[in-house]
This record gives sequence, structure tokens and C-alpha cells, in this order.
Amino acid sequence: MTKPKKKRKNKYQASIFGQIRGIFFAFRGFLAVFVMFCFIVLLGSALSRLYHRLVYAPWFRLEKIEITGAKKLDRSRILDAVGLKRGQCTLSINTEQVSESLRKLAEVKEVEVGLQLRGCLNLTVVEREPAAVVNCGELNMLMDLDGVLFAEATPDEKGALPYITGLCSPGSSKGDSVTARNLAQIKGVLSAMGNSRSWLSASTVSECRWDENGFTIIMGERAVPISIGQDGFEQKFTKLRRVISTLNGHGLTDSVTGIDLDYPGKAFLEGQFPIHRPVQGLSKQPG
Repeated sequence: MTKPKKKRKNKYQASIFGQIRGIFFAFRGFLAVFVMFCFIVLLGSALSRLYHRLVYAPWFRLEKIEITGAKKLDRSRILDAVGLKRGQCTLSINTEQVSESLRKLAEVKEVEVGLQLRGCLNLTVVEREPAAVVNCGELNMLMDLDGVLFAEATPDEKGALPYITGLCSPGSSKGDSVTARNLAQIKGVLSAMGNSRSWLSASTVSECRWDENGFTIIMGERAVPISIGQDGFEQKFTKLRRVISTLNGHGLTDSVTGIDLDYPGKAFLEGQFPIHRPVQGLSKQPG
């Protein structure tokens, strides 16, 4: 009986290990991407768990809000504008957004926001300071030196501050601003009036009336209009002081019905002035 011949092994045929190795190298890019994807998913899940633990951790909760610098602005209005609640996670508080929310209040000029690790939010508010009362139709509004109308004026404030008319339309409201051109004139008039307080009391000037020709101030109980134009207010108030002194010296103050100072080196007066006539029948004798 003859034995069957052994099948001769082909030395060029790849082994099973080699085939597996070839498949691995062929799909190693896909495997790398898959492993990386699994790693990112696991990492994201871990970070999400960590974030939620931090959010609800007691040392990251908002416990109190401290407000400094607010004088007339009510605390409740500030808190409503901020929109934060006690117990809220401090990690979710955007200080820039808080600042922007507070600056939307017309009464606020500047604000600083500081967040402490112990759950305390510090708000430092700088309110606008009134420089004048501006008539806006049926409303009298407080205006600061930036030209911003930021609040309604009380009767006491109207009596203590310069009163400007003709500047704003009846539709003006809180938060509006005057134009830059008008603001420059307003600052000039207010500065000149402030430098004249030694001889010109606040109650003496009852109104500062503005129109396209400039400012006219209304003075005294008889409401005498005094035109001061659009510029050179310091020099014109100095000139007005000399005019008033001269009128008082001659007893003619009550005779004046109007003064125009909008001329260089001159002042034009209107009124009923007495005419001095020479005495008839008398002549000077030669010496």
C-alpha cells in the first residue's frame, strides 16, 4: 500500500499571523479614530459630571450682593437690572454682562463689578451728577455735563439748578442726549454762571433760553432778557457785571427792559430812560 504524498507547503503563501497583521495595518487608522472618539466621549462625560458638581457646590453659590456708591438710585432697581438670584452659581456670572446691564440705567455713569470666591458680588456705582434742569415739554429733566437726560427733576432741584428751555423737544425722554454742538454751548454758559456766583446768585437768573441764535438769560423779578449769543460767555458775564454796576450807580436798573451783550466791546440797552434837558434861562458867565 502506497502512502499518499504530503502536500508541499508553498513558501510564497502568507501565514495566518501575517494576514491578521495585514488587516490590522489596513484598519489601524480607523481603529485610532475609534479609540480617540471613545476617549473624548469618556472625558466629556467626566468633565460634565465635574462641572455639575462644581455648579451645585456650596462654595460656588452667590450669597450676597454689596452695592456701594448709590445715592439716589434705589437698590431694588439695581438688583432688577442685574437679574441675579441668591444661590446662583458664581461660575455662570458674566461680570461684563452685569456691567452692561447696569449702564443701561440712565442714572448710572460708571460701574465696577467684582466677584469674590466666597460668593459675594461687589457693585460700585457712580451716579450722574445734575448740572442743570432742562425743560422737555411737560417734563423737567435733570441733565449732567455729558448732556444726558437721566431723571425727572423735583421742584426743589428746579429752583437750585440752572433752568434751560428751548433745548429739547417735547418728545425727549430719560436716557436721551443733547447734540454735541449744543452741549459745548451749554458747558460754556454753565461754567460762566458758576464763576459768577460771587455777584450773581442762582435765584437771580430764572431761565436760560436757547434758540438758533444762542442763549438768552432771563434775570430778576421783571424777567429782563439778556442776550449772550453762542460763545465768549466768560467775557460777556464780566461785561454784564459792569453794566449792572453802572445802572445801579445811576439808579436806572428798573428802567431797563432788555440787554444785548452779543457785540464785541459793546452793550446795547433797551428801556424807558429819562431824558436830561438843560435848564432854560441860565448861561455860563465869563470869568
